[in-house]
Amino acid sequence: MANYRIANSWLFPPRGGLERGFLLLLLCIIALTACSDRPKEQQKPHSRGNAYELVLIVPRAIYAGELRDSLDAVLRASTPVLPQHEPLFRLSFVYAEANLTPWRTYRNRLLVELNPEAQEPRFEVARDALSVPQIEVRLQAATAHDLALFVGQVRERLVDVFVEHELDIEAANLQRKHSRVTYNALRELCGHAICVPVGLKASKHAEDFLWTGTNLNDKDQNFVFYSYPWDGQPLSAAQFVEKRDSALRQNIPGSRADQWMQTARDPELHRPLLISRQRLLAGRYALEVHGLWEMRNGALGGPFISVERIDTATRRVLVTEGFIYSPHSPKRNLLRQMEAALRTFKSLSNSPNIKSQNH
Repeated sequence: MANYRIANSWLFPPRGGLERGFLLLLLCIIALTACSDRPKEQQKPHSRGNAYELVLIVPRAIYAGELRDSLDAVLRASTPVLPQHEPLFRLSFVYAEANLTPWRTYRNRLLVELNPEAQEPRFEVARDALSVPQIEVRLQAATAHDLALFVGQVRERLVDVFVEHELDIEAANLQRKHSRVTYNALRELCGHAICVPVGLKASKHAEDFLWTGTNLNDKDQNFVFYSYPWDGQPLSAAQFVEKRDSALRQNIPGSRADQWMQTARDPELHRPLLISRQRLLAGRYALEVHGLWEMRNGALGGPFISVERIDTATRRVLVTEGFIYSPHSPKRNLLRQMEAALRTFKSLSNSPNIKSQNH
C-alpha cells in the first residue's frame, strides 16, 4: 500500500497514476456525500414567477358561475388605497385536468377542489412544498356553491396569506441589499435600523425626523421616520392623522409658503382617505395605515403606508412610513416594497444588529 504524506491539509501520493486516480475517486465520494447531507429545503428548485403573480388551479367543470365570480371578486380586486385600479395579483388560471408540471414550482399557488366527503370547507396552507420560496393554499368544499360562499368568507385571510408571503420575500431581499445612507441616518437619529431600497439616498434631517428618497420624477420611493410622546392610550387612526399632518407640514413643505404634504381627504365628506388596522408585527402590536397623500394647494400626490409602534421604554410612538410619487407608472409593487421595508424596522439596543452593506 502506497505511503501518503500530509501537506497543507491534503493527501498527496508520492507517485503514480493509480494513487492519483484513487484520490480523485475519494474526493468525489466526499463531495457527493456532502451534497446529500444538505437540508431537503435546499435541494428543492427555486420557485418561478414574479412578485404578486398568482396561479389558480381549479377543475374545469366548476370554474363558472358563482364560483368564478367569487374568485374574481377577491383575486382581481383593487389594491387598497391606490389612486387608480391595480389588481391585488396578476392572475393566471389553469384547469386541474391539464398537465400541471410547468406550474408546480410557481411561488404562489391556489388550488380549489371539490371534496364530496367534506362536512365543512377546509383552508390549508403549505409552505415550500415543491419549490423555495413557495406558498400554496388549498380550498376544499363539498359543492361549487359551498366553495363560492367559502371564498367570500375567507377573502381577507386568503389575500393576507399571499401578500404576507410576498412581503416576507421582499423583506429578506432588503436585509441582504439596502440603502446604507438610510440605515446609518436612522441609527444615528434614534438607535434603530431599517432596510429600505438602495436608491433612497437623498436625505433630510431634522430634530426627531428623517426623510430619505430616490429623488425621481417617476417611480419615486420615500421613507419617513418621526416620533411623538405616547399618552398611554391605544393607537388610533384619528390621532395618527393629526400627528402625521403636523410632522409633515413642518418637515416636507412645498415650493410656496401655502404648500405642504398632508393626508388626502374626500372632497365631499372631508374624511381622510385611508384604511387602518391593528397588526401583529414581529410579535408586537402596531397600527398599520394605508392612505393617500397630497401636496396642499399643489398637484402632487400618491399612496403611502405607515406603521405606528409604541416604544414602552421611552414612552414614545415611533412612526415609519413609505410613500410613492409615480404619476406615470404603476404603484402597487413600489408601495409593497416600501411596506416590506417597514417590516425590517428594529431597535439596535435590544435586537440583533442588521448589518448594513455598502450598497
